Amino acid sequence: SFTQGLEFYEGRLYEGTGDPGNQGKTLVAEVNLISGEKKQQIGLGVGYFGEGITIMDDLLYQLTWQNEKCYTYLIDSSLKLSGEFNYKGEGWGLCNNGASLIMSNGTERITYRNPKTFAIEKTIEVYNNHGPINYLNELEFIDGKIYANVWTTNMLVVIDPQTGKVLQEIDGTPLVRQGKGSGEVLNGIAHDSNTGKTYMTGKNWSKIFEVEFVVQGS
Repeated sequence: SFTQGLEFYEGRLYEGTGDPGNQGKTLVAEVNLISGEKKQQIGLGVGYFGEGITIMDDLLYQLTWQNEKCYTYLIDSSLKLSGEFNYKGEGWGLCNNGASLIMSNGTERITYRNPKTFAIEKTIEVYNNHGPINYLNELEFIDGKIYANVWTTNMLVVIDPQTGKVLQEIDGTPLVRQGKGSGEVLNGIAHDSNTGKTYMTGKNWSKIFEVEFVVQGS
């Protein structure tokens, strides 16, 4: 899959994909963690490039890259398209903190949005000691912090959700060497709060990996 969004919800894994060939391959699906089998799925038509996903209160949100639309799906016995929101600019990564949707757009800016209206609540800018971190892509909210893939790199950054300060940088190179194969860049972070386990993958990778983050030198 051309993985753009990855999310656990009540112990179930969901994935959102993009469509680089403009062939109508954008979809969201519930995926079996072990086999990769798609249990249920729903797609968008040609011309829609899916991006990040997140799930709050039985509702799955899916960004689009340049269509300026966020689609919503009901999470029940099947995935059903339930609505849409409009926004300005590009959509990249998406996660939530239980109260707000948290969205990236490919710059250093992260936007908090109301889950009922998609209205902007606040924005933060992500910086480390050297300056702004651009190309923030897939997002995951883990233990009170925002984790973000940085597009075109093997790096993830751990972000203070209040200030935008980069608290840690994670080198994903060992994972890329093991998992990329003929695929593309590292992209996709999912944390299962039921088990405490975190998983990562990349675009068009054949596997998803359970990972552990280790402090350098330990």
